[in-house]
Amino acid sequence: MPLTQTQLATAVADRSEITRAEAKRVLGALEEIVLEELGNAQKVRVGGLVQLTVRVKPAQKKRKGRNPATGEEITIAAKPASVDVRARPLAKAKAALPSVQKARRRLAA
Repeated sequence: MPLTQTQLATAVADRSEITRAEAKRVLGALEEIVLEELGNAQKVRVGGLVQLTVRVKPAQKKRKGRNPATGEEITIAAKPASVDVRARPLAKAKAALPSVQKARRRLAA
């Protein structure tokens, strides 16, 4: 079960000894700042956990391909350039990962 926004606000409030309402406001402000910076195509580093970067994907020309089911030759449509967000885990996030066995048990449940 993923951590919900309410559960996150409660955990932040408990650990930092502030009210849950204040924790919600802090998380809301963090969200606004991150979105604003991403909107300006800036890199955003959230603590030592993750780095968010904006990436421009170049346009692709139309090209020939094959239908894998029939083997028939088809034309794959051109795609315009687009923008997306990349998230890269940093050292603290990587160090917090569980062992393979533990992860398999938790994900299978």
